[in-house]
Amino acid sequence: MGKTYFKKFRHRKGNREVAYDDTIFVPLSDIYISDSTWAKLMERDHGQIEKMRQDFEDGRGMVRVVLRPRAGGGYNVEDGRHRVIAAKLADIGCIEALVVGS
Repeated sequence: MGKTYFKKFRHRKGNREVAYDDTIFVPLSDIYISDSTWAKLMERDHGQIEKMRQDFEDGRGMVRVVLRPRAGGGYNVEDGRHRVIAAKLADIGCIEALVVGS
């Protein structure tokens, strides 16, 4: 598994600030999406994915994805498959993620 970069993420919930220490930057090469899922989403949602790819290339911010560790290493996508595919197509290297489970 590649190098993972940690970053502290904060957001407001009501009147209090909540910190998520588990928001990290994950190398896209460590994120698994099956070929069949990739093909299905590209066929069905190509326009949406292409717009996201352009957003990544233009440096626009995106909502972080939610990942779950895989038993053999790397991560499965819990939320954000379109963003992961777009990021891989844009060849940006890594993506901001919230890792759940262990």
